[in-house]
Amino acid sequence: MTVIHSAEFAREGGVLDGVIPVAAMLRLSDQLASSGGEIRWSLSGSVDRFERPRLNLTVSGELQLVCQRCLAPMAWSLDVSTVLTQFPTEEQADEAAELDETLETVLIDPALDVPALIEEEVLLALPYAPLHEQCAAPGDEPLQSNTKPNPFAVLAQMKTRKAE
Repeated sequence: MTVIHSAEFAREGGVLDGVIPVAAMLRLSDQLASSGGEIRWSLSGSVDRFERPRLNLTVSGELQLVCQRCLAPMAWSLDVSTVLTQFPTEEQADEAAELDETLETVLIDPALDVPALIEEEVLLALPYAPLHEQCAAPGDEPLQSNTKPNPFAVLAQMKTRKAE
């Protein structure tokens, strides 16, 4: 687990990068068809023109989501770049966000858990209802052969014989 002081990291121009297995992201697991794969990430610090500390986060990879139309697995490409401007108080963050609606704000954290931040960004990037562009037709999948006779078929034959 990588922990940083977010404001110091930003002011010093720190740089971190790495890879996290998708299986390690526990809050993400119920959204996935498969927990295989990896998420590549890069975090760098800087200050903006107002000398406010910023975190520049880039996250990429491929996730296996569940199509909400056909319930089959589907590959979904993740490519997120976020700039998080840091503030010491919630009030200052709210005030800045009112002045600039495009500003993404976070509070300065002396013990920022980097993997948790990355997982949060992945969760925020997920589509609300992932869908294939075109789902496979139900007849496209091979049917499993059913070796047991259908009990209602016997009843249907009995009903046909009585009618004769």
